[in-house]
Amino acid sequence: MGQFGENFTVTGMLETEVYVGNIYRVGDAQVQVTQPRVPCYKLGIRMNDPSFVKRFMQAERTGFYLRILQEGFVAANDEILLESEDPQQMTVRDINHLLYFESDPKLAEKALKIEALSPGWRGSFESMLES
Repeated sequence: MGQFGENFTVTGMLETEVYVGNIYRVGDAQVQVTQPRVPCYKLGIRMNDPSFVKRFMQAERTGFYLRILQEGFVAANDEILLESEDPQQMTVRDINHLLYFESDPKLAEKALKIEALSPGWRGSFESMLES
């Protein structure tokens, strides 16, 4: 069962290997990676550990959010097939690290070229470039 509020629990899709913008087929559905997952304070409450969220972020194994491009039926053990990789090839870990641990204007510009990047993260990188 999901421990962190996830909808999918998978193996073999590491934050260091999955690009933001990648498109996958899962069962009959088509989904696209839009951003790293950012844990909220409630996760610390659930784990009964006030430092959990900070340690979770530092591990940079946060998971990621998906946008549904095509609705469809999905079942346990359905294969997850990569349909296309984003041309910018910035991993979920790269994007997360850029926003929370390393401010790099050149990488922020590259991140903004990812069409699938969620509006919130897009705004954060735009603000980074303005400052």
